[in-house]
Formats: sequence, structure tokens, C-alpha cells
Amino acid sequence: MTEMILPGVYIEVRPEGLIVPGAVTVGNLGVAGTASKGPVGVPVILGSYSEARERFGGYDPWIDGESDELTLVRALELAYNHGATTVIAVRVASAAAAKAAHVLQSAGGDCVALTAKSEGTWGNDLSVEVKDAEEHAFVNAEEHTGGGAITLSHAPVVKSARNRIRLYTDADGLTRPLQILYGGGLPDDDPDPTTASQVKVNRTTGALAFFTAPGASDKVTASYMVDKSMAVKVTLRLGRAEEVYTVVSGEDLAADTNKVPGGSVWVDAETKAHAGEVPSKLSAAFKNGNNGESGADYKTGGLDKLLNEAAHIIVAAGQDNSFGDELEAHCQQASTDAIKRDRIAITGSAVGATLDAIRGHTLDSDRLIFVAPGIKANDAAAAPPTEVTLPGAYAAAAVAGLLAGFSAHISPTNKTLRVGGVEQRYTSAELSQLVQSRVLALEERQGFRIVKGVTAATNTAWHQITTRRIVDYAKFGVRSAASPYIGLLNNERVRAALRSTINSFLTEMVNDEMLISYELEVSATRDEERRGIVQVTMVLRPTFSIDFIKVTMFLE
Repeated sequence: MTEMILPGVYIEVRPEGLIVPGAVTVGNLGVAGTASKGPVGVPVILGSYSEARERFGGYDPWIDGESDELTLVRALELAYNHGATTVIAVRVASAAAAKAAHVLQSAGGDCVALTAKSEGTWGNDLSVEVKDAEEHAFVNAEEHTGGGAITLSHAPVVKSARNRIRLYTDADGLTRPLQILYGGGLPDDDPDPTTASQVKVNRTTGALAFFTAPGASDKVTASYMVDKSMAVKVTLRLGRAEEVYTVVSGEDLAADTNKVPGGSVWVDAETKAHAGEVPSKLSAAFKNGNNGESGADYKTGGLDKLLNEAAHIIVAAGQDNSFGDELEAHCQQASTDAIKRDRIAITGSAVGATLDAIRGHTLDSDRLIFVAPGIKANDAAAAPPTEVTLPGAYAAAAVAGLLAGFSAHISPTNKTLRVGGVEQRYTSAELSQLVQSRVLALEERQGFRIVKGVTAATNTAWHQITTRRIVDYAKFGVRSAASPYIGLLNNERVRAALRSTINSFLTEMVNDEMLISYELEVSATRDEERRGIVQVTMVLRPTFSIDFIKVTMFLE
């Protein structure tokens, strides 16, 4: 409050009583995998499967799971089919990943290199055609320095309302548009300039004539139309889509394709030694695009990139339980108080895994879910599309999508997966073995169902997936409720407001049936007040799902 010297009414408003918790979700899905298109090692937020295909391309036909098939988009298809909404996807690749490219030639040699915007074989489907121009070309913002004769780089110049010439004079530091007059020995020639605000363009040679010649420190910027006889039409094609550029040089093509915004969606251009010349006519395909799928770096290039993203469920697409330790370590690191990104990961069984191999797994974590067996799904990349058997690593993506679409307290137990079948049909005894081995098992029973929603933890406190997710939800909510109080006074009034804010969030969890009840205490000793500490103590009683129904019948 301002210092009170003059008599009056001084008002201070304390808004702590209006602080409410922010929106909380534990349904954002993070997926890392290999793809044929898209940026490598860059988290991309996706809202639909069609957007995923647009950004990362399609997947390739399934072979056997051991032939470096692309994983990311196939996993995203299963996740979105089962309820995922917001996905943060990261494309991973090895050092072999390369962008497809083609170098256009001119009369003197290398003119301009065209390179696909991202690594991958998608770029090999690009083609480029250079032929005679069908319309005049437009040269944008060509710069010249004064102190001598100035001639535009390209001619003949076409008379056009789009033409613009601007003069920067160093003496006053101003840039002024000039009135353009046209000459060149043609019947409609204009008179010579009569004021400093005019310039005459020789349409035949491109030479500029000024009333007052620009000084050595002055600059001229010209945008002008060039006759199509001196231009070429460059067409880039990807499938049925086209990008068309009418240009007079490699420099002109590079400027058009690299323009932001409005440039090429597919390629970047780099000028070469003879970029001032017009590209030679040709028709060619781009080459040497490589996905880098073999030996792709899932940890550094994938999981580490997701570490600080708002993802709550993690999938390493196509990676089986042999990658489980890396997933578990990632989740533990993300769930620390330093990073505050509490999350769980889902992995699955390997190609052709036997019952003994599955139930003999060594995974043990409340932040890890192990899914088995594999599933049958439609392979849209096959010609014709056919049903294929995918390992549990892809069943994990389907389960992840299912969880992402559920509230934290909704158990996946007995929920159905929209798949064509399961890799292996287990007997009741075998399913019992899997459940006791902390495996989220799938069975065929009135569709294809999850037997029991369990984590891989041997600690029975975290046996049910819902318990882990409810607690994570509560942690997110309490952080959201408490964070606005950081930096406020540590006194009884503010602590009461803090308790009220947290209480409102926990009450909402009870109303949503995530909690049966709770106890909450917010306090601070005098010593804690001096050190800026507030103690928040909660007792949460989470809701558990129905796993068994015991029926006793009395007959009379």
C-alpha cells in the first residue's frame, strides 16, 4: 500500500480467497517411435490420427516385427482408435537418417540444392520439373548500392502495377518509393525523370535512370516483373499435390521456397555457385532419403525429449518389455519433485513371446504396465489391406489409448479392445498365472477384453492401475492449487485460504468418485514460518474398482 500522508481512504484488496485450482488431467499420451517423415527428436502435439499421418507420414507394411518396420504412426493409429485425444509424439531415428535432395543445374553448373524438410523416405516421393515459363516471373526486393550505374539483374522488364522501386538515402536515413517511368525504345515510352521522386526503367536492358543519381551509401530496392521468355516454371510434386514457382534464377527460387510464411511446405533451398543463372530444364526425382529406423535412439532422442512435456502416459512404440527398465527409469525421473511430471509407462510382450517368457518377466514398478499377448489388427499399408498379428508392444499402444480416454478412477478391468483378435488365446489357468505375474492380460470373451487392470508392481498398495492414477491426479491438483500461494504471506489467514483452495479440489475428487473421503491439514510452526514452509498433510482414501463379485445363494 502507498504511504499514507494525505487524508483519504486507502484500499488494499487481498484476492487469496478467489484462488481456485487449475484444470487437471492425467490423460495426455506421450509416444516415441520411428517414422518416414517429420522432425526428429522434436515433441509434436497432435489432436487426431489424420494429423499424425500428415506430420509423420504413413507406416510401412508389416513383415514380422524384426525387419525395422516403422512404429510411431502404427502405434498412434491404435491409440487414437481406443480413445486418445491429446498426444505428444516424438520421432526417433539413428544417425543414418537423411533428407532426400536434388541439385538443380544451370548453364554454368550447380545452381540450387532442394532438400526435403525432414529426414525420411517420404522425400524420395518428391519430384521436380523445370520447363519454359507460362507466365511472367516476379523478382522480389532485389537490392542495389548507389555510387554508379544501376541495372536490374533480369530483363526484359514487364510493365506492371506490381512493380516497386524504393530509394534509401543515407543523408537523411529515409526510404522513399519512387514513381516508375518506362523506356527502352518502345512506342509507349515515358518521358525522362524530371524530379528526384522518379526513376526510369529501360524495359529492354533493365538499366535505371535517376533524376539525381544515388550516392555511394544509398541503396535501391526493386521488385519487378520479368518477361516469361527469361524465366522457367519449377514444379515440385508429391503425389497429386503440386507447388509451382515461376523464377528467373536459382536465387529467385531459393527466395520463394524459403519465404516465411508462404514458402514451400516440402523443401528448403540452398543457393550454389551458379545461383544467379536460370535453372536448366529437366524432370527428376529426389533421392537418398533415409528413415534411420534401424538402431533408432529411443532413450536420448525420444524419452528424454518427453521428459518436460505434459505427458502422463508414455509408450515407446514397437518396443517390448526388454525396454521396460528404460521406461521405468524415465517415469521415476519425471515423477520427482524436481520435474513434477508424474506419469506411467505401458510396454508389451515381444514378437512370438511364450507364456513362460511373459510370466517370467522381471519388471517391478507401480509406474509400469506390462501388456500381453499381442493383438490382430488391420494393416492399412499392405496391398490389399490385410489383418496382421502384432506383438504386445502394439497392444500396449491400444491400452494406452484406452487409459488416456478414461478418467483417473475408471479401471480398465473388463474393458474391451477394438481389435481383430489376440495373438494367443490363453486358458483360465494360464490367465491366472499371468495376472499373478503382474501382467495386464488380454482374453477373448464376448470380444477381446482386459482381464484385470494391474501394474507391474509387487507392492500391493499400487496393484490397481486406478490407485496410481488417482494419486497422480491428486498430486497434480494439489500442485495446481498450491502454486499460486508461493510468495504470499505465511500467516494464518493465507494458510486458511490455501486450505480452502486445496479442499475445493479434494471435494471435487470425492464428488467425482475418485476418493471415498479425505483428511486435510494445513499448518506451520513459528520456525517454519521463518523458513517459509507450510505443511500440507492429507489422508486420501481412493476408490477401488470391483474386481470380484462373491455371490452366496440360499435355497429354500
